[in-house]
Amino acid sequence: MSDIFEFSPEEGNHRPIEKSWVVLSVEDDQSYQDVLDIALQDVVYDNRKIELLRASSAAAAATILSTRQDISLILLDIVMETDDAGFYLIDTIRNVIGDELVRIVVLTGQPGVMPHNKAVSEYNISEYWNKTELSAEKLKSVVISNLRTWQMSHELRMARRGLQMIVDASRALTAKQDTTGFAHTVLEEIARIINVPDTGGIVCIVKSGIDNLQRAPIVAASSYFKELIDTQLERVFSIYSEGRRQRIENALQDAWKAQKHVFEEDFTLLYFDTREHNDKQYLMLVDSPNSLDNNQLYLLQAFAENISSGFVNQALMNKLSQLAYLDSPTGLHNRNWLARELRQQSKFHLENSSLVLFRLLNYDTAEMIAGHEHATKMFKIFGKFIKQHMAQHYLMAVWDKETIALVFPLDKKPTNDDIDVIQTKTIEMGELDIQLQFQVGILDLKDTRSLNLSEILVLADTALGKARKLGLKIYNFDYDLIQRLSSRMRILTALKASLVTRDEFFLVLQPKVELATAKPVGFEALLRWKMKDGSLCPPSDFVPIAEASGLSLELSEMVLAKTIEVIQRLRRKGYTLPVSFNLANSDVVSPIIFKEIYRSIDEHDIDAALIEVEITETQATEDYAVINPILRTLIDKGVSISIDDFGTGYSSLTQLAELAATTIKLDQKFVNDLSVKSNDKALHIVQMIARLSERFGFNLIAEGVETEEQRQLLLENGYEYAQGYYFAKPMPLDELLVWLNSSAT
Repeated sequence: MSDIFEFSPEEGNHRPIEKSWVVLSVEDDQSYQDVLDIALQDVVYDNRKIELLRASSAAAAATILSTRQDISLILLDIVMETDDAGFYLIDTIRNVIGDELVRIVVLTGQPGVMPHNKAVSEYNISEYWNKTELSAEKLKSVVISNLRTWQMSHELRMARRGLQMIVDASRALTAKQDTTGFAHTVLEEIARIINVPDTGGIVCIVKSGIDNLQRAPIVAASSYFKELIDTQLERVFSIYSEGRRQRIENALQDAWKAQKHVFEEDFTLLYFDTREHNDKQYLMLVDSPNSLDNNQLYLLQAFAENISSGFVNQALMNKLSQLAYLDSPTGLHNRNWLARELRQQSKFHLENSSLVLFRLLNYDTAEMIAGHEHATKMFKIFGKFIKQHMAQHYLMAVWDKETIALVFPLDKKPTNDDIDVIQTKTIEMGELDIQLQFQVGILDLKDTRSLNLSEILVLADTALGKARKLGLKIYNFDYDLIQRLSSRMRILTALKASLVTRDEFFLVLQPKVELATAKPVGFEALLRWKMKDGSLCPPSDFVPIAEASGLSLELSEMVLAKTIEVIQRLRRKGYTLPVSFNLANSDVVSPIIFKEIYRSIDEHDIDAALIEVEITETQATEDYAVINPILRTLIDKGVSISIDDFGTGYSSLTQLAELAATTIKLDQKFVNDLSVKSNDKALHIVQMIARLSERFGFNLIAEGVETEEQRQLLLENGYEYAQGYYFAKPMPLDELLVWLNSSAT
């Protein structure tokens, strides 16, 4: 046992400067970024300086967050590329990346954008400040306070994550998993070392908060004293003659008082102190009818010093168990404990169980208004209330700071009517009767057979978060939802791995042609992902996941690089035709991708006119004020800009007149509608868009042409260019080159 924990000797007071705290500033005002940088340059907390990362948009911040795992604090301006860009970033951090630990402090020049209380409660914001109210000294105070909070939360999380493994591994070193068992083992070893005969014995007494020593309980005993287990020390005294009893009693008093071992010829007292860890003291009385020789005394003394750490280890393991498996504020078991208990259930038992989450609403608001102590007390009362009214559960734990988890036998899980009843009940809190609002999520574990326990816990949390957004009081996690969420998680995991090598991704190219002659005039590059199992993952599946998890910029950079390779190969084969590629919604305002376009043009000596960027009409109009100048710069450089899916967005005529674009692409929905029997409406839209493109000087191309009828109608209404399966499907480059050769002949 003495080898279970090793403590390094303390070093001197000198501490070198450690790794810096990482703070991310998300702010589109570069001058204010500079002010923050200056203000935080000399700030040191816990002997660590601050490294300030800077992002000028929510999209850039998402990219940084997807690659940096060491950010403790985010200083965030809500209003950037859009009025609510900051809130979308917070939603990504909390609900997509799943980081509940990082502190988020809003620094805004427009405090009326969202009321303080609402911002904190809905977006889990740590603090909310108006820039004009925040002096340099106050800024330092806010930063240090939030770093301190992050540090405490981080240490507790890491401790809980590791302590459960430490506890289980440490206890595996011995079959004795409690102090009583350990004491019995010690008694057996002492008896073996000094050869205590059956006429003698050893007794272990524990003292914890007892003033009268004679009432101290006996927790272990051997040989002659075995019958005294679970009695009190006074019973030991009663078996001795007056003279010997007095000698032993005086020695016991001296041992407790001096906190030391006592070695006499006919008995020995061994003292162990673990009060620092569990408020207990132990005393072992070793009574042998044979006098101990010097060798036996030496062995006993050495063994006593050895097992002293064993008692401390036992106290530590009990304390570590509490840290690893108990929620300190409520005294209830925590999520780690629940996970351990569920893992120990048989498959049959687990599949006949239901996990029910009770999430207290408005906890953050209560904490902000009334303080942490009040919110914790409220949650503790809530836990007792749920336990009382949901008595048929067999496991109960704190899921997070505002959620109680219960596990029921499947046939005894609460019905919606049961939940409706308790939601109307009041709870006594102090002198008041209050009615707490809470949300319930119900997950039948039989629906999660294909998942491991870690995935089940994450999915349950995600689904309950979705229910909160929908405003549902009772939410049943149905099988289809679980499978969809599970599929998204698997795609995200695979996507992260595949982006490291990029070997599984490739481009297919669809020709753009002259309507009249079918002669190719360019190509659209479309990304494809062939996963390790050989299956193709549709872009409609993995692109939204990449955008939501901050990986879309990686995809966009990769598509650009592969597009450049295609242009170079086509040029070597004698084809100097433009190739377009699509930018994800979140990357349209990213300066990184546009800098990469400029770098590619210069580094590879490529004619800018051969590169075309496609963005959707919705992107172009929603981020109009931010994106238009960026697109205009690209056009000035010679790069073409296409507005994809035109006609499905809500461009105003003013925006259209000033839109930085060279081409608009008629959405395939309108092309498809040309083939229906009553196509007057579609025809009217096709004609109107043709007139608009001519009026404002845009090139015009129709998407999704699949029939000769559609081709003829488009030609008759002024369209010169198109793409679609009628002319050619998207194809890999090698296949495209064959197609180009056949088209030329």
